Amino acid sequence: MANEGKRCYCRCVQDMRMQIGKEELIIFKKGQVYLCLIRTGDMEVSFYKIYGEEFSLSCSEAEFKEYFQLVKHAQSYEKS
Repeated sequence: MANEGKRCYCRCVQDMRMQIGKEELIIFKKGQVYLCLIRTGDMEVSFYKIYGEEFSLSCSEAEFKEYFQLVKHAQSYEKS
């Protein structure tokens, strides 16, 4: 039940940092594409789970929109 929901991909629009002790880590890097899961709760509120290389993040729709954007495909396209 924990992994039920709509699976899709999202692109990070700004670095998400985490402070661990005196060290600051970038847990989601700007421009990278990550697998995510969108779940809808009882009151039609969406919750997002983003799967990174070392960390996974559960967040609300507002937090998701601040750091991520949904993409249709997992491939990243670079403009020349």
